[in-house]
Amino acid sequence: MAKILQKEIKKTPVRSSLTFILLGTLIVAFIEALRQYNWVLMLMIVIISVLMYLPKMVSKLSHINIPLPLGIFVIIFLYASLFLGELKNYYAAYWWWDIVLHTSSGVAFGIIGFIILYILYKTEKIKTNPKTIAMFTFAFAFAIGALWEIVEFTIDSTLGPISNNVLMQGSLKDTMGDLIVDALGALFVAVVGYFYIKNESGIVGIVINPITKKFKKDNPRFFAGKKSK
Repeated sequence: MAKILQKEIKKTPVRSSLTFILLGTLIVAFIEALRQYNWVLMLMIVIISVLMYLPKMVSKLSHINIPLPLGIFVIIFLYASLFLGELKNYYAAYWWWDIVLHTSSGVAFGIIGFIILYILYKTEKIKTNPKTIAMFTFAFAFAIGALWEIVEFTIDSTLGPISNNVLMQGSLKDTMGDLIVDALGALFVAVVGYFYIKNESGIVGIVINPITKKFKKDNPRFFAGKKSK
């Protein structure tokens, strides 16, 4: 087991170290929940701990190497949303917590959607145009946001309030607010992605170029025999 952990840390030191540190805080929280006989809280902590390995699980199942920045974002988002937001009640303590998380998730998943179609477009695996790529980018990111709201609704309906007798979806207004900021984040990436395709430079290029190059380097099988335009 120790050798496996050492190998994993050596392979992805930043992501692995971050994951282990955050898991350490979850273990402390689990012990505290166990002392309080809070079984629902214990279950949620276990679920969060498993989800922390979501990027790695997706990579293994799909045989696609996820760029490090995106993998780190997913880990931080899950931790900040489910553990700090829900279990530690940051949503109630900080009014801006929900807005920041949903907006940033819209932006991050928008970048993921954009990169998927952009690479397919540049390697001539699909024939499309910048407008279609922009629309897909928005739709992809917004769909993820909508699915997340379904997850929150499901947890509220089955488990009830997880912490401090507060539901994940407080009201219809709260849900619509989340979807609106998700849409704004997704729209932002769709617009800048459109102009990036038109002129692959500027501020957007600084963010997207390193990720696309890293994706190509880590996943050469998708680009065998093809050259970018």
